[in-house]
Amino acid sequence: MHSAGCGCKAEHELGTSSICLRGQINLEAVRVLNSDSRPEEGRLVFKPYDNRLSEVVLRSDSLSDNELLFIVPFSNPCDIAHFLIVNEGDEVISVKLFANRPQFDFSDIEVVTPSQELQVAPDYHGSFLHKLSLLKFKDVLSLAIYISGNSRVAIRYIGLRGRFHKLQSNVVDAKYEVIPTSSFQESISEVKHLKFV
Repeated sequence: MHSAGCGCKAEHELGTSSICLRGQINLEAVRVLNSDSRPEEGRLVFKPYDNRLSEVVLRSDSLSDNELLFIVPFSNPCDIAHFLIVNEGDEVISVKLFANRPQFDFSDIEVVTPSQELQVAPDYHGSFLHKLSLLKFKDVLSLAIYISGNSRVAIRYIGLRGRFHKLQSNVVDAKYEVIPTSSFQESISEVKHLKFV
């Protein structure tokens, strides 16, 4: 796969300060629909960047079908800045991204407006950063990725880059003190004289 002048970039050569969000993906819960593999094998294309060209490729179900749908849950809210993909096909594919859609299937694709749509040419390196709108991909807890083409779709790698926010799980122990004022006392006396019908 790699040779001198192959065009691949090392991760530090991507020219972005955003980090790989693979560690924030709940990989065990990632699903792919309409694949020639089992639904739970959708996680296999969410590889570390340095392994993006490894042998695993997910393809649409048959020669007559040309679409895949990934459902990707995150363990922490993420701001997604960039999308990377290795499109193994010979044609341009359409990628529609739907932020915060955990219960998403093929019936939703024509009804729901995508957060962003990309046209992706064949890319055998997966080092091109497709810039995403940070306003539309802020605090993302799940991402639906719909990929379609004119022929059978083949995907080797999907990468997401940005930043994440740790969820606060600690209970805050706070004490509030109230100092009554004369208007507060008047309000209480008014409430005492109310009659309910």
